[in-house]
Amino acid sequence: MKTQIVTKEKIQIKLVDFLSLQFYVEKEDIELDESLVDEGIIDSMGLIEIAAFIKEQYNIVVTEEQMTKTNFGSVLKIVDFISIELDK
Repeated sequence: MKTQIVTKEKIQIKLVDFLSLQFYVEKEDIELDESLVDEGIIDSMGLIEIAAFIKEQYNIVVTEEQMTKTNFGSVLKIVDFISIELDK
């Protein structure tokens, strides 16, 4: 059985695709190192939708305590969070 390697780049592409489709924003308008909330792309409900996406795509259950600016402050931080959780 072949194990698929999940790289940060693959995670980022999937996440940006999801954000673009789910929140009706052009991919090029998503600043990877800026807050999605501060940029007006998502609100608190959007965080829950992202958590559901992470559960569906990577089988990672995101707790309310994990939904911090450190973990969910930008696309890059979310990618890091997913990558760290996958390595556990």
